[in-house]
Amino acid sequence: MVSSQRRWTRPRRFSTQPLQRKALDPDKMMKMLPPKPEPPNNDDCCMSGCEFCVWDLYDEDMREYQKHAVEAREAFEAQGRPIPDELRPEKLRDSIDPSMRAFLDNEREMAIRIQQEEQENNDD
Repeated sequence: MVSSQRRWTRPRRFSTQPLQRKALDPDKMMKMLPPKPEPPNNDDCCMSGCEFCVWDLYDEDMREYQKHAVEAREAFEAQGRPIPDELRPEKLRDSIDPSMRAFLDNEREMAIRIQQEEQENNDD
């Protein structure tokens, strides 16, 4: 059952331009770090296999968050500064059920395999 009030929203997107490694300012990176995504409630998913499931969106957003957080942590490490608590590896893990994590990983692997097969068929 999908809740009548939409709780799940996508965070804003960030530039895909590569960061300049020599100009990393950890404090600025912390300010630009998006908020950690919250997993959707169990009743936000209709369990009908939607192409753009709320769990898929959460997984995508979480991976983006982790990527930015790791870059910020590396900037702190490069300058020999203490790493903020929210950038520690144990804080960067998602907070979803392990069985749901396994399901999402399997779904992503299948989607990648299907895309590769389609590209191979188009190349022939």
